[in-house]
Amino acid sequence: MRSELLHKITTRSAKVGVIGMGYVGLPLAARAAGLGFPVLGFDVSDEKVAALNRGESYIGDVPTSLLSELHGTGNLAATSDTARMAECDLLVICVPTPLNQTRDPDMRFIESAAEAIAATIHSGQLVILESTTYPGTTREVVLPRVAPAA
Repeated sequence: MRSELLHKITTRSAKVGVIGMGYVGLPLAARAAGLGFPVLGFDVSDEKVAALNRGESYIGDVPTSLLSELHGTGNLAATSDTARMAECDLLVICVPTPLNQTRDPDMRFIESAAEAIAATIHSGQLVILESTTYPGTTREVVLPRVAPAA
């Protein structure tokens, strides 16, 4: 499985799923798509999904002209259907982690993303946490949800 995934990454045929199409996720998705990877962006906002599927940007650092081009090549699409995470070889969690009243990261978005991944995860799939949070979050929060037997 590992060598198959590595081959897909090397040949840029690995389908990349980016969870959270905000200020971190959208630029990452655009860069991966620009490098030739097929990218599927996931977001809970139907407005963001619709804009991306029209090739329109809502973030100043990512020009609409770039998204329009990437959408036109078929390398960038968006959805709110988390069942489609099963199509991806790599999933990158880029959800917000706002600080709560005690100035600790609010983990609800990461937990929700991990639970969505758990419903569709398959052997050979790589999951990466890109959200700003404390060291150990992958091991303590994400891993128990996506691989309870690990």
